Amino acid sequence: MQLTIDPTIPYLVPPDRPLAIILVGCGGTGSHIAQSIARLCHHRADTERPIAVSFVDGDIVESRNIGRQLFSEKDRGLNKAQTLAARFGSVFGVPITAYPEMATRDRMQQLCAAHEETFRIVVGAVDTAEGRRTMADALAARWCHLWLDAGNANDNGQVVAGTVTTVNALRGCLALGGVCAALPAPSLVYPGLLVPEPMPAADCAAAMADDTQSLMINQAMAAVVAQYLYQLVVQRRLTRFATTIDLATLTMRSLPITAAQLSATVQIPVAQLHATKTPRKGRSA
Repeated sequence: MQLTIDPTIPYLVPPDRPLAIILVGCGGTGSHIAQSIARLCHHRADTERPIAVSFVDGDIVESRNIGRQLFSEKDRGLNKAQTLAARFGSVFGVPITAYPEMATRDRMQQLCAAHEETFRIVVGAVDTAEGRRTMADALAARWCHLWLDAGNANDNGQVVAGTVTTVNALRGCLALGGVCAALPAPSLVYPGLLVPEPMPAADCAAAMADDTQSLMINQAMAAVVAQYLYQLVVQRRLTRFATTIDLATLTMRSLPITAAQLSATVQIPVAQLHATKTPRKGRSA
């Protein structure tokens, strides 16, 4: 028998390009991601190009958030983004800009435009289709370069890193050979992320209170996101583009960046992933 192994093809971040990280959502998973981003910036503080960091969230801290999210009793009534930016910025000695508002299309455009020369990474930690639609629009408009999204249910969830929002944009992404030029956006891997869901009978805080939702799921999701960010920032490469975790069974699975896996995920022929785009012919004089 002959064993055929589909080789992993890395997605690379330009090694000399400065980075900007925009965290959208500073609640259950987002508050833990915020801490990891600040730690990562502190870890890279000695490099020539500091990471530009922004936290975006319009919510305020409520009593029910304390314990599940990284807030204390004294934070009640304060804006989440501002609170985390001040706390982690001070603890780790890194500048963090807070925007105490919900992310809108216009705000995302402004945030990305403020860091025009950087490689812009938008990290999504929201629980609504509307919020994810905003990030999908930002990626589609090329205001940001990569959208890293985290979403979870009671004891399981997924993290996806993507750069393009249409299947057509993936054609030829492996034509360079040895390098992957594009990855499917979270909304391509999980189309349901952009579909509004019926109003749940109980929110996350209530689910946590009655032990329906795992107390550890948000922290686990944030750890996976943090590892993706570490690879993007420090190693400047990804070899996986999606990860699922299940705390009930204590299992994790990641999808490698291979021709076969990309093809199976978004239903595009492998040949089209490798195809070289034909240049348009110019008009004759």
